[in-house]
Amino acid sequence: MKKKFKVEGIDCPNCAAKIEEMVGKLEGVTSSKINFMAEKLTVEVEESALEGLLENIKKTVNVVEPDAVVAEI
Repeated sequence: MKKKFKVEGIDCPNCAAKIEEMVGKLEGVTSSKINFMAEKLTVEVEESALEGLLENIKKTVNVVEPDAVVAEI
């Protein structure tokens, strides 16, 4: 299942790449792709992992970018 998120406040492409990698390692996430310029994160996730997905992504993003804001599109 594909889910999309708006991620605002990422400072640099390296941070975006780090976030993409970390989100891709979350349980139930099969792929993660971030578009730095568009501030969008797209993940492929197993249906069993949907509950709590947004919170897990927020926590992961905030490890790299503490002031970033994540919202589901």
